[in-house]
Amino acid sequence: MKKLLLTALCMMSMLARADEGMWMIGNMSGNTWNHLHQMGLELTPEQLYNPNGPSLNGAIVMFGGFCSGVVVSPDGLVFTNHHCGFDAIQDHSTTRHDYLKNGFVAKRLNDELPNPELYVAFHLRTVDVSDRVLSCIKSDMDEQMKALKIDSVTQVIHAEVLDTVKCIYGEVTPYYRGSKYYLSVYQRYDDVRLVFAPPQSLGKFGGDTDNWMWPRQTCDFSVFRIYAAPDGTPAEYSTDNVPLHPVSYAHVSTQGYQPGSYCMTLGYPGSTDRYLSSYGIDNTMHTTNDLRYSVRTVKLAILDEAMKQSDQTRIMYASKYASSSNYWKFSLGQNKALQDLDVIAEKRALETEIDRWARANGKTQYIGILDSLRNLYAENFNNQYTMTLLEESFYSGSDILQFTIRQMMRRLQDDDETGALQKAIEKAYRDIDIDVDKKVFAAMIKNYRRQAINRNYWPDFIGTIDSLYASDVDRFTDYIYSNSKLTNRDKLSSISSFEDIYADPMFDIAVSVITKIYECYEPTSIDEYERLLGDALRQMNRNTEYYPDANFTLRLSFGIVEGYSPSPTTNYVHYTLPQSLIDKYEQNPHNYDYQLLPSVYKWLKKGKFGNRYVDPELGQMPLCFLTNNDITGGNSGSGMFDGKGRLIGLAFDGNWEAMSGDLKFDNRLQRCIGVDIRYVLSVIEKYSKAKRIINELTLE
Repeated sequence: MKKLLLTALCMMSMLARADEGMWMIGNMSGNTWNHLHQMGLELTPEQLYNPNGPSLNGAIVMFGGFCSGVVVSPDGLVFTNHHCGFDAIQDHSTTRHDYLKNGFVAKRLNDELPNPELYVAFHLRTVDVSDRVLSCIKSDMDEQMKALKIDSVTQVIHAEVLDTVKCIYGEVTPYYRGSKYYLSVYQRYDDVRLVFAPPQSLGKFGGDTDNWMWPRQTCDFSVFRIYAAPDGTPAEYSTDNVPLHPVSYAHVSTQGYQPGSYCMTLGYPGSTDRYLSSYGIDNTMHTTNDLRYSVRTVKLAILDEAMKQSDQTRIMYASKYASSSNYWKFSLGQNKALQDLDVIAEKRALETEIDRWARANGKTQYIGILDSLRNLYAENFNNQYTMTLLEESFYSGSDILQFTIRQMMRRLQDDDETGALQKAIEKAYRDIDIDVDKKVFAAMIKNYRRQAINRNYWPDFIGTIDSLYASDVDRFTDYIYSNSKLTNRDKLSSISSFEDIYADPMFDIAVSVITKIYECYEPTSIDEYERLLGDALRQMNRNTEYYPDANFTLRLSFGIVEGYSPSPTTNYVHYTLPQSLIDKYEQNPHNYDYQLLPSVYKWLKKGKFGNRYVDPELGQMPLCFLTNNDITGGNSGSGMFDGKGRLIGLAFDGNWEAMSGDLKFDNRLQRCIGVDIRYVLSVIEKYSKAKRIINELTLE
């Protein structure tokens, strides 16, 4: 009995922490591998990650530098999220061919649509280069000199692996805030074509209303294909290119899952800061989240009103709105979760424990860290607050001002300066409505004045508004938009060189903004003290295996299929069904986020989803499901795999109650929301009649 109890306690301990973590699959301990296999993984380490041959790792792609995806066919089909493919879908949409609203199906290879600025990258291998990078650092160097030395060494390492013919490149990335460095080697493919997109009323069902929420019914997927030269090497878009035959691709399971089933995700989580100090968390709440939410509230209201007035404007701003609103809501949710879960108090208790350990064990390098962090964050608060307010108000405000700032910063290094500038103008202004932009421009200035700490933190042009325009922002805006070539479509073509932008009144505003940002930037030792705090935690708990924070490198997260209880009176099951989607539509006739195309509604009501996509125990087709896997931004589009390494879903969101997850993972509440692959396949085959896509897959 005692032996059984001990075994049970060990298993409970394992499961309690199994869901947390974004692990480097080529750098996991034997103990962690044992946990994976005890939970249900049937693959060997080599089947999961093998830099010298086929493995599941070889089917995972970095999608566009901002999402993840999974290769699912021997002809280079890639599944990712709808919101990851949203830019590409929008780029091909017009009022005549509204692929956002109605969806898109390429009936033949020749119908698949190229996307000149979209790429995917395969992860080839990861190498520890910590000794080589850190050996250049001397104890007497200041932070600026350290950064220069590290950059110098990493550029040499990058050059050593660069192969421009095969499009192989490397990226050296810091881990544990610079205590370790790893080189990730990738192969990039630049010919990626759109194959399939569901109607937005499926692919984005729920919109802002349901974003970061459960229950969900969003069929958040899109399909692309990777093309290569006839010899299989990466190539720019060409009609001569052929579908890529990848080294590995994922098989797709229609068998589903049960509560407690093993599930793992493989993808590119963007950024977490789980080892951040309590002072850093407090700073994030008040300099980043508060401002991001309040400033974007103003901008999004203007865009929302304009998008509802015309289909052309809706298509033009669809991707920008979705991108901005995503982290607008995230900022609100993260602050709420941090407060509800009392994360700062929990961090302070841990920091007190670390300080006591350091003092008791004579770890002088860690004594006084907390006092330094508290003082540094307090001293730098005004500057960080102002930089965030400047960036949100002006760099992320008016698109025309943002374009001007970008051109100023880039200084157009291209040899063909005129051609490059006109190309940049053509791309940027394709999705700019001058009248809408003007409203945003004025609103951002007014809001900045309200939220700035004091006049000392105003860019110079705001002082000009007071002195020359009697504080009338609208009159100043009228002058700028009447006299700038950058705000007049008829005059854009007359911009023949970068000097024309220098002479533009919008350029003066851009200079004013960037100047103020630089004035607010003061190098501090905050990052170094945060790094030392993390080192102290790992030293204090030497027997604990700590995963590194996410940094948009390939990671594995593992857990189980599981619902959750956000309150004593609420219990969520781990799946949703078609009737729940129908109910949202029928019961919320005035909510734009729940609107359905008539054809989609008819299909859902008929319930002809395909027998092989119906769960045998539920007797219905599941839509979305929950696991306790770790997830953050960048994980979108990550494959969700069962213990045999078969694709069962695509990760696309986290849940509202655990929005603190980037800073503190909560084992009880944190969940990963995925779209069930059977829902995806049914939409492709039964709703859209795209049987040729299904025929490419290996279904099990």
